[in-house]
Amino acid sequence: MDRKWLWRALLFSFFGIFSVVYLLPTFAPSSLPGWYKGYFTKKVLLGLDLAGGVHLEYAIDTDSIIESQLDNWGEDVKGKLMEAYGEKDKDNSEHVSIVTRGNRLEITFKKEINQQFLSKATADYTDARDPKLHRVDTKDLTVFYAIDNEFTKDLEEKALVRAVDTIRDRVDEFGVASPEIYRKDDMIVVELPGLDKDIQESIKRIIMRSAHLEFKLVDSESQYMKEVAKYLRTTYGMDESGIIQKAPYKGLVVVPDSYGARKGGDKNRTLYFQMDVGSRDLPVEQQQEFNRVRKVMDKLFREELPKAGLPVPQGREIGFERTVKHTDQGIPTAQKVIQSMILIRNTKVTGEYIVNAQVGYDQQGAAVVNARFNRTGGKYFGDLTGKHMGWKMAIKLDEWVESAPVIQDEIFENVQISLGVTGSQQERYREAEELVGVLRSGSLPAPLSKEMELNKGPSLGKDAIRRGTIAFIIGIILVVGFMLFYYRWSGLIAVSALVLNVTMMMAIMAAFEARLTLPGIAGIVLTLGMAVDANIIIFERIREELRLGKNPRAAIEAGYGRAFWTIMDSQITTAIAGIVLYEFGTGPIKGFAVTLIIGIITSVVTGVFFTRVVYDFVNSRKKLENLSI
Repeated sequence: MDRKWLWRALLFSFFGIFSVVYLLPTFAPSSLPGWYKGYFTKKVLLGLDLAGGVHLEYAIDTDSIIESQLDNWGEDVKGKLMEAYGEKDKDNSEHVSIVTRGNRLEITFKKEINQQFLSKATADYTDARDPKLHRVDTKDLTVFYAIDNEFTKDLEEKALVRAVDTIRDRVDEFGVASPEIYRKDDMIVVELPGLDKDIQESIKRIIMRSAHLEFKLVDSESQYMKEVAKYLRTTYGMDESGIIQKAPYKGLVVVPDSYGARKGGDKNRTLYFQMDVGSRDLPVEQQQEFNRVRKVMDKLFREELPKAGLPVPQGREIGFERTVKHTDQGIPTAQKVIQSMILIRNTKVTGEYIVNAQVGYDQQGAAVVNARFNRTGGKYFGDLTGKHMGWKMAIKLDEWVESAPVIQDEIFENVQISLGVTGSQQERYREAEELVGVLRSGSLPAPLSKEMELNKGPSLGKDAIRRGTIAFIIGIILVVGFMLFYYRWSGLIAVSALVLNVTMMMAIMAAFEARLTLPGIAGIVLTLGMAVDANIIIFERIREELRLGKNPRAAIEAGYGRAFWTIMDSQITTAIAGIVLYEFGTGPIKGFAVTLIIGIITSVVTGVFFTRVVYDFVNSRKKLENLSI
């Protein structure tokens, strides 16, 4: 007697029992012992429409990416032109200046345009085989270059891909199970199901952080801040303490600072401008107050001073630090302030060279971030600190200067990042933890703006589950009733295949921690219908063979043989459609595609192979004279 069916029966029994065991953490987690949960930890997760949660859509500031790229090219071109003019070791050129405006680079010659020097300096960017810049206009002594459109598209595409990967890494740092993060045209969609509001807020906060870390020198040699102080004194009045007397800058204080290296040498001197910031109880409200005061100071440097003939010098920028006021003896007070300082804009030392970061504590017990550079970053950092001992280095994170310590030694690999002096110890520790997470995951290529936020409560999900369950039960009852009524004993075999089908399908979803969505439930119902359809095709083929006078065993053999490729053709074409939906669909469409593809696999396995094993088992027990079908 052919006993091949026995091994197949044992295999299906194993998969059936294992699937049930694997699904217990999903359906009965509270009643399981601890050792069981240690071995079987995965479960079927619920999607946003069933578990509730938040749906976020972000846009990336591609304009800043283009401007940053043009700034880098502009500095390179300027360096080559200065070298051609014999100004290699000078900070500023007497022959040329370069400014970025939007997507254009403006190169202005102060005496006459030197075409030979210009062509040589821009050759790397204007090569006809791979152009990055196009010369579009010349007006007086200014030559205008525009960035290539194809290069811009490629830059934006790479930025979106990197942003999606970075956001995914940041969310993974929180241990969120299977978040949905994907692109939708030029938008980035983040779906976070089943999280409480506090965790949602934390994740939203770290997603928005560009985590663009830079180490920039405070320019103690610039006379710009002195010129600004003179302008403020003349325009708004200033008392002997350096406090402005008139609105809109009333209360702004000019603060002189003197510092240097412990080893001796000349003192460096600079001026800061400080404005008081009101204290607020909630961290969100406190940050809003900082932003409000910063807008006032930002308007001074961005709008008023350029109109007065005092723009920020080329190659410099204004940095803003959230700190507290100190007494004349250097003792910190409770009064929060924003302090503006002038920084040297360009730096090679950025967070992209950091390979490790962890939370630590400084000598005062405040939370800090201890970071380590790779070899390249360590070399750049060593060069910067070695040449500028006694200078202040601003540690700038995104749009804020976190601290500006004095460089006392040449530092290569290890750096300590202080997170300002505002906020409670707990808030600063939490901020340090978040910064460690975003530094490990990498910085965003450009700032994000939140375009949409949609919160879904769990009550909506419970209602959807209830309705989906009712629809599922009604569908099962109708299908089972029809199969038992029309195909009798063979219908019972098909029903047992359906039960195994659903069990295996859910176990596979649990193994991959796939999220079950409302469209996913629809996919399961559709899969069951397709599985029954496969059984109907087989049963009808067997009936045809019986009408031709074949015995039950021969009819079963021929029926399965004739029906197999018909079933496979239909399932393969449906699977192709499911793969296309998964590849190009988003959100709920993907949920439907996942259950559909898994269901097709389990339908073929149970509807074709499992039912055949049952027939073979019955045939092995006794010779069938009649077949109930």
